[in-house]
Amino acid sequence: MRVRVRFTGIVRHYARDAEKSYEFPPGARVSDLLARIGSEYGPRLPEQMWDREKERFNPLVKATRMGAPIPEDDEELREGDEIYIISRMAGG
Repeated sequence: MRVRVRFTGIVRHYARDAEKSYEFPPGARVSDLLARIGSEYGPRLPEQMWDREKERFNPLVKATRMGAPIPEDDEELREGDEIYIISRMAGG
C-alpha cells in the first residue's frame, strides 16, 4: 500500500522535504509511518519535535488526514492516504 506524506510548516523546514511516499504492507498503522519518518528525519529535527532518547515525536507533532486529526497512532493506514505531519509549535 502506498501512502503519501506531506510535511508542513516548521516540520517541512527541518525535514527539508515537502513530501515523500512510503510503501507499507496491508494493516500498517500510523505508528508504523511515524516510526519510519522518525528514523529517517529524526536526526534533523530539534529536540522540541523529536525525542532522541525515546525515539518518538513530541506530542506537539501530529499526523492528520485531509485536515482532520488522527486520534490514535494505532489507526490503520489506507491505500492512497495523504498524511500531513504538522507541528503545533508554530501554528502547524
